[in-house]
Amino acid sequence: MYTIPPAFSDFISPDCDRSRFIQDYLKAGGIDCAIMSMEGKNHIYVKFPKSQYNPMFRIKTVIAHYDRIGIGANDNSAAVFCLMEWARSLGSLREPQGPHVQHRPHVQHNIRLIFTDGEELGEGGGVKEQGAFPLAQMFRRLGITNDDIFVFDCMGRGEVPILSQPTVPPKVSTSFLQSYSELEARARTLLQTASDGHWFYLPCNYSDNASFIANGIPAVAVTLLPSDEVQEVVAGRQPQTWKLFHTPQDNLSSLNPASFELFHKILNLLAAMKTLNQ
Repeated sequence: MYTIPPAFSDFISPDCDRSRFIQDYLKAGGIDCAIMSMEGKNHIYVKFPKSQYNPMFRIKTVIAHYDRIGIGANDNSAAVFCLMEWARSLGSLREPQGPHVQHRPHVQHNIRLIFTDGEELGEGGGVKEQGAFPLAQMFRRLGITNDDIFVFDCMGRGEVPILSQPTVPPKVSTSFLQSYSELEARARTLLQTASDGHWFYLPCNYSDNASFIANGIPAVAVTLLPSDEVQEVVAGRQPQTWKLFHTPQDNLSSLNPASFELFHKILNLLAAMKTLNQ
């Protein structure tokens, strides 16, 4: 059973320099990272060894915002902390080839991991105010449009994975719709496997996926909810988990360690997922 580490309390403390915390936490695990400064926001790009990438398969870009309003234990510290733990484990993964082999090759996971800054700005100012919007624009300029992009937001409370129903801009291309449909199908399979079939497809508040979709790049968003709160959303009511956002009650006591455990299962399945480049 997963136990939330004491370091998580440091991460959600009011005076925590979260960008520095992430960099130091990764460095302590032997993982380097780079800061991508865009329009006053600092995104953190995790640098895995090149040997962990295989060009035969799609890159899986994983995104979670580290900015917050208030304590932000669930929104979005839980997801970020799990991703930091996961990054440290991915960085050290090597193929098992016997106890006497000194230099075993890295496991090829094809994960591109980015912690974004400024997601919360989009709530009041629209998607173009999100910190991830210029990041998505950069992806478009560089021609990085064929990744499988997974955005994880609020993963610390609940046992049911939720795949967010997107708001797709009008007049999108047929190729975008096809690519999005294929990505969404892979996301459905991922959540189906991780949760033994107990997942839902529901309308949710948008996250950084909105910035990529607005730039014509498919991206899916995943969150977690308690099972009883899923029925609240189905009935058109706001669940308690979402009512806690940006309040003092979005704190450590509101979280469920089992959610962290489920999220790690999702992430490990994602690392193992391989989709051929076409």
